[in-house]
Amino acid sequence: MELELQYGESRGYWKYHAPGKWFRQAKAIGKINNERATLLFDSGAEVSIVDSTFARKVGCIIDESQRQECVGIGENAYVTEGCTKIKVTLAGSLVYFFHAWVGTLSGQDAILGMDFMVPAGIRLDLAEGTLCLPGEVRIQLSGRRPLYNGKVIPISVDRSLVILVGRSEEIPIRS
Repeated sequence: MELELQYGESRGYWKYHAPGKWFRQAKAIGKINNERATLLFDSGAEVSIVDSTFARKVGCIIDESQRQECVGIGENAYVTEGCTKIKVTLAGSLVYFFHAWVGTLSGQDAILGMDFMVPAGIRLDLAEGTLCLPGEVRIQLSGRRPLYNGKVIPISVDRSLVILVGRSEEIPIRS
């Protein structure tokens, strides 16, 4: 099998240009029930989990009659202790009320999975090291710096267009 560029293809950006950027977790600081919390935004998690010790500390009422079996990395199933309603605050003032599972975590106060991120309209911009919230509000991920240098300027395009591979298009831009 030949592994070479075909006509119209170009090399994509590769991580070796940015040492120290490998396998970083998407963590940011926010608030749960008005208390500072380390939040892990996990696109590989279907459900969200709040650490049981943290949940009790911030006054969560845990419904222990509901439990969830979760499968993560490894063969062992993880069973939550119950569920609770939480208030998640991001970017200082964006508030989300949300039902989350409660279980033992280490390294973060909560894991916010796809059940939170999709309805909240959150996008992970891993190249920039940010969470992008509705309205293009951005939160810097913990321990991350932008991957690109300061010469990058965000732009908006006034119209939709399709640019074919290997082609270019001139458009007026506004920053």
